Amino acid sequence: MLIKTTAAMVAILMLFGATEATAQEDSVDRVTLELSDPSKPAFLSVGLVNGGITVTGHDGSEVVVEAKTQLRKIDKSSSGEGKSTGMTRIPVSSSSLTVEEFENKIEIDTESWAHPVDLVIRVPKNTSLDLSCVNQGDILVENITGDIEVSNVNGSVTLRDIEGSAVAGSHNGDLVVTFKRIDSDKDMSFSSFNGDVDVAFPASLKAKVKLKTVQGDIYTDFEVKEIENPERIVRKNHRDSGGKYQVSVERAFWGSINGGGQVLQFSNYNGDIYIRKQK
Repeated sequence: MLIKTTAAMVAILMLFGATEATAQEDSVDRVTLELSDPSKPAFLSVGLVNGGITVTGHDGSEVVVEAKTQLRKIDKSSSGEGKSTGMTRIPVSSSSLTVEEFENKIEIDTESWAHPVDLVIRVPKNTSLDLSCVNQGDILVENITGDIEVSNVNGSVTLRDIEGSAVAGSHNGDLVVTFKRIDSDKDMSFSSFNGDVDVAFPASLKAKVKLKTVQGDIYTDFEVKEIENPERIVRKNHRDSGGKYQVSVERAFWGSINGGGQVLQFSNYNGDIYIRKQK
């Protein structure tokens, strides 16, 4: 949902043919805009039903958005039959891209529910992100400083050379994260259901870690000291009239790295977990 603001205070660029769109033959729509206040951090929010997202941080103040529609493949076995016999199919490739900016908050919308759209976005390096994908695409983030929250259902997530904090998950795909610097005041979590979780931290990391995997292994080159978890029993449902009394015990390993600090949670079901120390 786009932010609702007054028309005088918002920059909206809609691509229905009258924008900075590139030539139709390459099926790429392009928008460039400036932040309301380039001296302050930005926030980017994008959600796609079909398609992938690439976000790269740069040293400038511009936001550049490119949207490329994935053209639907033709079933050659059935082409040329029925009402379309002898006719040529004309592809419709509009991304219906909308970019909205208000007080350094950028929201991007497309008709990705109708056809896959791949987004390639360049933002100022100091930008926090909220990204999500469902089908037919991966998420790649590079060179960003800020708070990053990403999720992908049927695709991978890669966060490369980031600074700050991250909450990242991929249901059916690998999750790979490389930190240049971390925000030690914020807890973080990294998860996958069908895929590996591979996260690299600076050697100076001080954290309390919660590690959970069902059908995988956990590896690290940090020295991890096991600690008791006083909250091992995670849920209690007290008996009421006609009800049952239930206690759930969590299966997780708790440990500390370099004396402990912020809480880092790692979870997986079908895959391994790697916690790496950067050299």
